[in-house]
Amino acid sequence: MEKEQSLYKYLQTVEPTAGLYQAILERIARAKRTEARIRTGLFGILAVVSGLALVPALQYTAEQFYASGFYDYLTLISSDRGFVLTYWRQFSLSLVESLPSVALLLLLPIALALGYSLYRLAQTGRVAFTAVRVIA
Repeated sequence: MEKEQSLYKYLQTVEPTAGLYQAILERIARAKRTEARIRTGLFGILAVVSGLALVPALQYTAEQFYASGFYDYLTLISSDRGFVLTYWRQFSLSLVESLPSVALLLLLPIALALGYSLYRLAQTGRVAFTAVRVIA
């Protein structure tokens, strides 16, 4: 206990060097910037991969929309509105039944991954590519 009190008194009397606080803050800022650059690279890779995966997923989804008849049901809205308004319940159920759910289940995560990666890329890119400014 006595050693701790004498050490504490000694540390109170010792003054740190003049630029120590500034050097610590600069090193912390550089570490944050390096971490942001790594994250920016990873989110950039994720954005490119999900963007490349989005093209075939969109093609497959479009093919499935035409193959399932969803597009034909959807065009009835513009061509025969009276029929759609009269039998709107049956029409809406027919639309839901003909919806290509597997294609949409493949497309949705890819689109969400692309959106999330672009959002995070913009956030981390701001930190990664700004100059280190330390205000002491």
